[in-house]
Amino acid sequence: MEKSKRSIWHIVLPSLLTAVLVGVAFWGMQQSALAKEYKTAATAMYTRAFTELTDTVNNLHTALGKLRVAASPSQYVLLLDDVWRLSGAGVSLMAEVPSSHIDTAELNSFVVRLGDYAHALTKKAVRGIPMTEEEQQQLDALYETSGRIADALNERLLIGDIPVAAVTGDGYYTSSYGTEDAETTANGETAGDEGYKEQEGIEGFPTLIYDGPFSESAEKQEPQGLSGRELSEEEAMEQAKRYASADTLESSGFSDGAIPSYEFHGVYEDGREVDVSVTKQGGALLSLMSSAVGGAEGVPEKAEAEKLQDAAEAFLERYGYDDMEATYAQYYGGAAVINFAAEQDDVILYSDLIKVWVDRETHQVIGADARNYCFSHRERQLPQPQISMAEAESMLSSNLKVLSRELALIPVTPQTEKLCYEFKGTCGEEEYIVYINVENGEEEQIFRILNNEDGQLVV
Repeated sequence: MEKSKRSIWHIVLPSLLTAVLVGVAFWGMQQSALAKEYKTAATAMYTRAFTELTDTVNNLHTALGKLRVAASPSQYVLLLDDVWRLSGAGVSLMAEVPSSHIDTAELNSFVVRLGDYAHALTKKAVRGIPMTEEEQQQLDALYETSGRIADALNERLLIGDIPVAAVTGDGYYTSSYGTEDAETTANGETAGDEGYKEQEGIEGFPTLIYDGPFSESAEKQEPQGLSGRELSEEEAMEQAKRYASADTLESSGFSDGAIPSYEFHGVYEDGREVDVSVTKQGGALLSLMSSAVGGAEGVPEKAEAEKLQDAAEAFLERYGYDDMEATYAQYYGGAAVINFAAEQDDVILYSDLIKVWVDRETHQVIGADARNYCFSHRERQLPQPQISMAEAESMLSSNLKVLSRELALIPVTPQTEKLCYEFKGTCGEEEYIVYINVENGEEEQIFRILNNEDGQLVV
């Protein structure tokens, strides 16, 4: 009997041990998968927070730059308020980034005190106390410092050195930003800016207003740039063939959005695909998109840029878009993307925009986006200027060296526009656009122009 029990245990015990080992292995696999899932979630959270922090510091730098050319109290207060708001956003984002990778004790100190300083200047401004020369110099120093911090963050984002775990190690912040030598005093002054390392060869990534100011203005309630009768799908297809220079197209549906339109798709002989949208009312071109034949990149020489612009203008004139002026251009993906605004009585109408893509190899138009134009274009009743352009220019900041002057109608809200003098100029090596209201001399808008390898960006 005893021998029989021992025999059973010899059989059962290994089976039990095997079952336990299998269970432990399965539990281990579950824990490993769970840990991997947590790590993936944490990585995504840290990556998002670091990317948003970088954008926020870039935007802080841009706002401080605009302050250098602001002249009106209203714009000055709005920009200072932006700095205060962005500093708060930066502090919140730093709480989501591993503290040993971005030293919160140092960077927080700079960003918080920058926001406090901007808020203090705002309170002075609303009481009518003018900014002193010392305060202007302080803002200049803060602008330079924020730029160096932005460059360092941009470099890490560019090379993919994003904090995804709470790493250990001393001196990260000091080696990256030099904060041992750059302290912010209680009243917002910075010292030892030379301690910040200059980051060379790194492009910034500011938040963009794509290819020119006002290009992303909100759509109106009702499109105002359409006229004529409603077309059938067959009639719209004939129009689409003309716009796309295609012999055959197929219907890809009907869009019953804010601007009802027929959608068409086709394939060129060389295999490139093309999509065309034609408005139901009037059969106007709403959008056209194909791809470029070549892959040229970078800003072209002046002669080529003029030929590309001429091709875009000829396309617009051919289909009834007259009195259009080229404003901004970018060059990527083998194409020139040229932004056009309508003109009325030598006034640029920035709400009435059309983007045109021109193939740099063939000089053929391969794309267009006329949504803003279709929403906004109409005859305006323009107000009579109450101040002269010379008077408006005298109201500008002495820091701005004016290079060009125009009259422009700019959108303030989706339903409101204001006639302004547009002044383009430089402050040091940087380019800015300032808009002065022709009726009351108010500084309506300030933009910074960024020139890079793809053309011009406006922030």
